[in-house]
Amino acid sequence: MRLPTVMLALTLTLGGAAGAMTLQPAGVYTVPGADVNFASALSGGRWAVSADNAVMILGPDLKVMRAWHTLPGAVQALAVDPLGTRVAAMNRTDWAVWDVQSGVQLGSGKVYGDTLGFDADGKLLVMYQGAMLRNTLAGGPERFQALDVGTSWDSFAVSPDGTRAVLMDTAEVQLVDLASAKVLASADLSDDPDGLAATFSPDGEAVVVRTGTGALILRSGKDALDVEDGADMSLDASGVYFSGDSTFVAVGSRRAQAYDLATGNAVGERFSLPSSGGVVRGKDGRFLAVGRGVAPFDPATHTEQRRTALVSSNAWLGAFLPDGKFYAGVDDLRGLRGGAPLNVGPLDDLYGLEAQGGRIWTLNGTTVRVTQAGKVRALATLDEDAEYDTITLTPDGSQAVVSGYYGLALVNAVTGRVSAQVTSDELDMEDIHAALPTPDGRGILIVPHEGGVVRYDVATGTVKTAFRLPDGAGARFMQATASGTLAVTYTGADDDYHVALIRPGADTPYRSLAVDATVQGLRFSPDGKLLAVLTGSADGPLRVYDTASGALLASAGPFNNVSSLLTWASSGKQVLVGSGLLGKPGSVTVFNVVR
Repeated sequence: MRLPTVMLALTLTLGGAAGAMTLQPAGVYTVPGADVNFASALSGGRWAVSADNAVMILGPDLKVMRAWHTLPGAVQALAVDPLGTRVAAMNRTDWAVWDVQSGVQLGSGKVYGDTLGFDADGKLLVMYQGAMLRNTLAGGPERFQALDVGTSWDSFAVSPDGTRAVLMDTAEVQLVDLASAKVLASADLSDDPDGLAATFSPDGEAVVVRTGTGALILRSGKDALDVEDGADMSLDASGVYFSGDSTFVAVGSRRAQAYDLATGNAVGERFSLPSSGGVVRGKDGRFLAVGRGVAPFDPATHTEQRRTALVSSNAWLGAFLPDGKFYAGVDDLRGLRGGAPLNVGPLDDLYGLEAQGGRIWTLNGTTVRVTQAGKVRALATLDEDAEYDTITLTPDGSQAVVSGYYGLALVNAVTGRVSAQVTSDELDMEDIHAALPTPDGRGILIVPHEGGVVRYDVATGTVKTAFRLPDGAGARFMQATASGTLAVTYTGADDDYHVALIRPGADTPYRSLAVDATVQGLRFSPDGKLLAVLTGSADGPLRVYDTASGALLASAGPFNNVSSLLTWASSGKQVLVGSGLLGKPGSVTVFNVVR
């Protein structure tokens, strides 16, 4: 998807900075692969669903009828009012409510608690400092009034008709009538809960409550029933569905188990599901399978019809290639200007993908592959003992370090050989948090569990301190230029983020850049003169610094979702971020870098 002309003219820069550059959005592109974690049925065969950071209204054919992309970050909770006229959602910092028919936003504000719902009259319910609060949405985001249901609760869940709520703290769970504040049922919790999830029966008379340490069934005026193997039940909103009036099904990792509502005991054998997502039942008896996209679900045969993919708000895989083409995706690498997905070998069980110098490296399970000029080669199959989960490259892409908690290996793309392999025990380290090959491939920089960054010499096997960071600093990850200048992300004594710039051979940084948010990724431009830093900040999360002076030259954003995908074109004239611009559908944004 191309940005309109007015957006292409948008310039995001640090005003007044000498020699400042500009970052101009060259295109916002969409790829499929959104995660759907919440769904609620609407009238007319429609569904309200979350899709990464977006809230979408889907028609009976599951095509998008309306979508809101205004929440920065993935949706953490979603609710529809009993009449199906309003939908509310929140992320970790914000909440918003929209009118389903008109699309108008009815209210928004900062997060209270970690969930939300609607009462029977369509008023918004949230929790703040142990109290349940209600807002009519007519008086502004701060006009909340407390309900008389107690003030020591940690979490809550509301019935679809808005008349009842499940309230939970560390010691007790209650089923409460919201109009009268009467406690209808309660149970003591023997173990501290990990969270709260509640699924009400179709008639609303019973509710299956999961806490992460157990599960129980609450009914008005009845003693609570423990559910068999309840500690294994998912806390996902779609982790339990009612296949009938008296039978519910617990779902997790493509497996499911039916239970009798009257006894809480398992019924029959476990069975398989076609996808790893859960299932949601609508008030009209329709079922929707969620997860990576959505699909109509048949509870009798445990099968789903054709799954519909939804636009993702971020991409995790991406690469610029020397021919000027750029690729990105969630489950594959597809050309952002059209074309078939790029073959880089199997992408299931994928732990890492990196691209430099026209080469794309993948760590797939324990197999390391490199793709160049359209050809895929398997270079090495490593053992599982090191728990390899990260891959980093030299600036020219010719060598890669594959690392895990308990070891690392240096792999050469030209020879296809593992040129060095060492365990954390041999390095006398508790474990390895990050590793980076030096530009010449003769050394490996390692971030251990404790202590400063060290340099492992491939030829001799010796280990020595690489450089010194400020006292109390904890290094996170690193990048290097072709000449050997390093950028090292670290946290200070107060857990604030910094980026240290270190010249080749130096033992201390020549610049330290203070960053007021978490650092998600950093990449040097091909000439090493610029450093792009992707942060978790809500304001200008993409930042480009001059590596000589440390000056901030430009910033851009905000974005739909937090991603670590950040990469430069070989020309140094474009940079790609793995998220769309906030408020618009998009998965990837490409910026022109104008100096």
